[in-house]
Amino acid sequence: MRLSKDRQTTSAVMRIGKAFSMEARTDFSPAGLVAAGLLVSGILLGSAVIVAAARRR
Repeated sequence: MRLSKDRQTTSAVMRIGKAFSMEARTDFSPAGLVAAGLLVSGILLGSAVIVAAARRR
């Protein structure tokens, strides 16, 4: 698997009645998915530390 060449794409369409329609498309590489996972993990670990510090008195 080549990290820069193998890409995953997806799209979604949401319609509510005849008046509202929304479309979204995204394109990720495996390296981008790993980077997003690391970013989310860092955010969750950081917020856990803040909550633990706020509970201490």
